[in-house]
Amino acid sequence: MALALTSLFALLCAISAALQYNDPDPLRWVALYLAAGAAAVVAWVQPRAWSAPLVVAVIALVWAGLLWAGVAGTVETSDLWKKMSEKGGKVEEMREAGGLSLVVIGGALAAWRARRVSAGLRRSAR
Repeated sequence: MALALTSLFALLCAISAALQYNDPDPLRWVALYLAAGAAAVVAWVQPRAWSAPLVVAVIALVWAGLLWAGVAGTVETSDLWKKMSEKGGKVEEMREAGGLSLVVIGGALAAWRARRVSAGLRRSAR
């Protein structure tokens, strides 16, 4: 199950990176999504590298916090399905904050799983 979720997270990160082609600032988003997916895979393959997805998750958490603070109370969830021209740049910021929040969740779960596996490996090596 964990392998399937890690694979799904990595695939969604790759798709998210590919969808940035028409974004006004694609490089930072592509870098973040690819780093998140790669870090999750690295932590799966090498559980002792559990800090890799955690570092990406912390970066995304700080970034998301800044964006959420800017949109709180100005954009409603129902606005996410409207054209950005109808509500302005705050809709885009809320979408970006949501994407970052998913990276936080996926990265934290990947780190947690890898950390547990790594701890088990250390115990069995004694």
